[in-house]
Amino acid sequence: MSLYDMYFSTKNKNYMYDILSKVILKESGIQIVGDERYMNLYRLNYSSVFERVSTDELSELNKEIINHIGTLILNDIQINPIVIRDKSAEQKAVQVREEQVREQKIIYSSERLNNSLNRYNFSVHLECKEFIPKSLILIKEQNSLFSNPNINILFNDKDNLLFSLKETKKIGETEYLTYEPLLSDSISCDKNSLKIQIRNYLMIDPLTTSDIYPIERMKSIHYDNQDYLCLEINNHDIEEGDELGFFVSDNNTIQIEKSVFVQKNIQNYLLVNSIDVDSSQRYSCLQLNKNITIQGLISK
Repeated sequence: MSLYDMYFSTKNKNYMYDILSKVILKESGIQIVGDERYMNLYRLNYSSVFERVSTDELSELNKEIINHIGTLILNDIQINPIVIRDKSAEQKAVQVREEQVREQKIIYSSERLNNSLNRYNFSVHLECKEFIPKSLILIKEQNSLFSNPNINILFNDKDNLLFSLKETKKIGETEYLTYEPLLSDSISCDKNSLKIQIRNYLMIDPLTTSDIYPIERMKSIHYDNQDYLCLEINNHDIEEGDELGFFVSDNNTIQIEKSVFVQKNIQNYLLVNSIDVDSSQRYSCLQLNKNITIQGLISK
């Protein structure tokens, strides 16, 4: 029998999960046998161990299962020590970590720092010691991010978390997708900012260009018996029905001042609903309907 067949055999999978469960119980006092959350984590990472470790020995692969997947599970238990599955070890598990006082926090990609690349790769101002992401909500677009139910989010260029699709909700023609992290890891926040990079299951960026569009010119017009604000924007992918947010590019953080809806799209000219706007200002815009929302907890 080949190394591949031995490693991926049902016998070895079950044997190693039993060993792993005993190690976790000894280290944390938490019983993970039959726990769907950690069984899914085990299944998702089992194949990656075989692909990452170069060896001809089954024992070396099994050792890495304990080291790698065991570490992931123990880190999750340290963040969420409340649920006790083995009552005899309750006192020990409660002592793992005192519960910190945390606040709810919602992060919007449209409120990012001005030097961010786009809605999938951005930074936000965030004053806290750590951030624990709980969910991600975004609309389904035509790009590589949605070719698999799992996506990755890289925080601060160092902490990568795997998110899985939990819910799909359709409003009109738009699909809203909700993802949740497989593990509740905490992210350290340095220098009062948090960098967020959303990538597909292969760690590839779904968008590598900016999604901010400078408005070259704007003018109020009367067209086809309707009053519009006409915008001249070059090289855009804006469509009719999109909601655009106006902001002044000079600020460090994007601060939306006005929002409009695109009524007509004529190449580089967009007709939006008529509003009062200071035409002397140098505005840029982004598509507010493509805003990405990340919900989580912060500790200060």
